[in-house]
Amino acid sequence: MPYSCTWEDRGVYIKFTGIVTLQEVSDSDDAMYDDPRFAGIDYFIWDAGDVTSLALSDTQVDITAVRDLRASLKKDRLKCAFIAKEQRLVKQLEQYLAKVQALKICWQMALFNDISRARQWLLE
Repeated sequence: MPYSCTWEDRGVYIKFTGIVTLQEVSDSDDAMYDDPRFAGIDYFIWDAGDVTSLALSDTQVDITAVRDLRASLKKDRLKCAFIAKEQRLVKQLEQYLAKVQALKICWQMALFNDISRARQWLLE
């Protein structure tokens, strides 16, 4: 399994490694959204800093944004920190963030290249 999900006091930390597919992204989303603790969290961290490749097409990236729109209808306040270093993955996350903005998802989202900056932003 190329991801792990760790529940923290105020949020959830999802760590990906290796090659990540749409199925793993969907599974990690389901693990978070379907958990009763999701209603009480303030943030999630989607850490793909050790991912070598995100095996998603542009259409699948957009579908992921639409899935998150559905989740945002149940939880209107959430900070979402995404971490990526690999250039293709950064571009796909930028595409995802643009789609989220176009869909008018009310969550605050930002992209970082390291965990310390992401955690600092979450505390602001």
